Amino acid sequence: MAILNPKYHYSMVREIQTLLPSHKHIHLRWLKAHVCYLGNECADQLAKEAITKGDPFFLPKPLSYLKSKIKSAALSIWQDNWDNGETGRSTHDIVPRVSNKPVGWNREEIMFVTGHGPFPSYLQSSNT
Repeated sequence: MAILNPKYHYSMVREIQTLLPSHKHIHLRWLKAHVCYLGNECADQLAKEAITKGDPFFLPKPLSYLKSKIKSAALSIWQDNWDNGETGRSTHDIVPRVSNKPVGWNREEIMFVTGHGPFPSYLQSSNT
């Protein structure tokens, strides 16, 4: 990868190499190409379109604002699916709000309260 090569002299690569140390939240990973990683395929298509017919633009809001809006929308969709789902209702009664943070219950406590675990009544009902 050119960005990792300190001897690479292309100006855009050098600029990225200069900026990366001050942006610790950006992580670069190698993905095998052309193996149908949907996100990678979409990014590749958009990059091709941007260099062939795109005009430079500036985001009207900071990236943090956009990330916050996307996160909020994703949590809202997740909550709607959780509230209106047909499965997991006993767990829903205990943990009605979705979150990307731990609920504070360990696996054993959730198994006990929901009745899903190595209990004779549960094991017998799943064998019938």
